Amino acid sequence: MQTHSYMKPSTPKFQSINEGLPLNKLADDELYSEVMECGVPLISIIELVARGYQKGNPVALLSKALGVGCCDASKVSVGTGVSGRAIPLNLMVCLVGASGLGKGVTLDAPMVTANPLGGYRAHTPASGEALINAFFETVPAADGKGSETVRHDEPVWANWGEIDQLAAKSANANSTLDATMRSLFTGENAGDESITRLKSGFGCKVEAGTYRFVMFVGAQPDHAGVLLEDATGGTLQRLLWFPLPDVDAPDTSPAIRGYKRKVEKALGVPAMSLQLQAPTLVVWGPTNGLTVDDEVLQELEVRRARVLKGKLGNPLDAHADNLCVRLAAIFAGWRAGLGNPAVIDREAWWWAECLLEYSRRARAYCIISADKKKMAEARDKGILDGERWLAREGFLEKASDAAQQAALDRVLEILKTDKWKVGSRTPQFGALPSDIARNMPAKQRKQTQSFIDVHVAAGDITATTDPAGKTRYWVADGATGIDAYTGS
Repeated sequence: MQTHSYMKPSTPKFQSINEGLPLNKLADDELYSEVMECGVPLISIIELVARGYQKGNPVALLSKALGVGCCDASKVSVGTGVSGRAIPLNLMVCLVGASGLGKGVTLDAPMVTANPLGGYRAHTPASGEALINAFFETVPAADGKGSETVRHDEPVWANWGEIDQLAAKSANANSTLDATMRSLFTGENAGDESITRLKSGFGCKVEAGTYRFVMFVGAQPDHAGVLLEDATGGTLQRLLWFPLPDVDAPDTSPAIRGYKRKVEKALGVPAMSLQLQAPTLVVWGPTNGLTVDDEVLQELEVRRARVLKGKLGNPLDAHADNLCVRLAAIFAGWRAGLGNPAVIDREAWWWAECLLEYSRRARAYCIISADKKKMAEARDKGILDGERWLAREGFLEKASDAAQQAALDRVLEILKTDKWKVGSRTPQFGALPSDIARNMPAKQRKQTQSFIDVHVAAGDITATTDPAGKTRYWVADGATGIDAYTGS
């Protein structure tokens, strides 16, 4: 394998490491500088590639290099003495950006593991069982009869282009995908045995510490709610969040091509040789020994005690130290150079914490965007509900008016056709209210008198008094409301 100058040991320089400021007090550009402009050659070239070949935010492209570095060090775990279990270099990453920014463009950047026999197997599993089976392969049986399912040694790289795709698979009540990913991130025993799957040749279980797992998923900021809403489930705390937009991206052709010339110069290749194609970067992990400085170990012990006492400030940071160890391990390997022993010291820990703070800010932006979407949806739903209520009330009012008019017309129709005389003992004196009510629909009989009063006021009905002093009603001469009746 050809070696390049970026694979040699380096001495990083940080601007804010000795200032004593909390990370959340650093400005965004200061945080970016600590991560991407620290002087480690591989990181510097990643920044140039991101800008020259328009791969999105350099930190997003850095996340792919972190994943490849984990795959290169597929047998490496970090012993810290905390919790009694070594920490595997497994990662879960969410790349955040609006539709059209191109998460695929970022992840398509050519990168390979330094180990010529290394690499990884890409999968997009639809279930936890399929994800576990990705660690297995089918080979000819040892006795030459048929085939058998065996574990392979290569890392598994799970990838979902859109968060909605992952959500659809993990939202099912019987889905084990989310729980399986959490177990694989931790590096513990994962999967379970099923007679049906065993008979079908599926791999069912992987043992703790025997695999490498990297996961990437893309999400639009306001679509990330499916991950953000499960705040206590564990997946959210394990994820690293990196933005795809790059506010400092060059926006003129000469500036963009200038970055390409810098890439060619850094790699020592002829000018214009990489004009149309990004270089394939060789990425390595801490494969030749990894130790943790005692200062970092003491810090980890204190932080673990804080967690045990329930003094963790933000529940979303439950896995912050766990993530920092993994990030610091990869950085330590890059700083040490290819094939050299690596040490997680104060500098490596600082870089990892800066990158994790960058992730926190991207996650916070997603939370705000998702909340705004929920509020907008609630507001739109409220408006729709209000319009629906008003439409219903309007319809009921119109229906009530129509029913009232029909009842009024019915009173005139009863008087005009002499229907009221059926059953009346003294029809010669006119209709009693009870004579009219007897011919009205049952639901409107109690309102008969009010209907009669309306017609009397309008002059369509004449009221008279019979010898017994009772009020009687007749259709008035020239009544205007009679012709309006259309049937009842």
